[in-house]
Amino acid sequence: MFILSKFDSNGQKRRRGADLENAVLKAAWELLQEVGYQDFTMAEVAHRANAAKPVLYRRWPEKSSLAAHAILKFGPKLDFTIPNTGSLRQDLVDFFSQLIKIFDMFGTDKLKGLVTDRLKSIPMEKLFSAPNSKNELQTAVEQILRQAENRHELSFDKLSPRVLHLPSVIFVNEVVSQEVVTQQVIIEIVDDILMPVFTAKH
Repeated sequence: MFILSKFDSNGQKRRRGADLENAVLKAAWELLQEVGYQDFTMAEVAHRANAAKPVLYRRWPEKSSLAAHAILKFGPKLDFTIPNTGSLRQDLVDFFSQLIKIFDMFGTDKLKGLVTDRLKSIPMEKLFSAPNSKNELQTAVEQILRQAENRHELSFDKLSPRVLHLPSVIFVNEVVSQEVVTQQVIIEIVDDILMPVFTAKH
């Protein structure tokens, strides 16, 4: 009869449950800051957290999942606020500028490849969901647009579901293709695409 030891080969007590998860995410967060996503490996995280690599893969099937969860736990909190500056354009610029916090913290090079890898693990039916499906980004944009309607800058009811879904599509495409979102890019998207579409006369 075999009895599973509570200690690993180095004599250290094995972690379980939340204790193990916290140790792994902390190790992943520290490694991500040190070497960036491209050189981030599950093996090194397992070594630093004193955990078996198969245990990591059971919880996080690929390294993009582990890196993303580490950022969510230890990274800057992206608790979006809804601006109400009195101008639709400025509200949109201020709102989307909150997206660049994570890039500013790490730097572009350290996050390169993460979003692209993460999107590969999302089922196609979820990535290309129906235009009227809701997400947090779309919900926030709708609130900004209703504020603009109250200022008589547009007519919300004349905006189609596809139009309301447009910001999510644009920013996903920008991050995947360029792997970064800058302040200048946000201004160009707002001025060249979103403002003309949202305020078009129907």
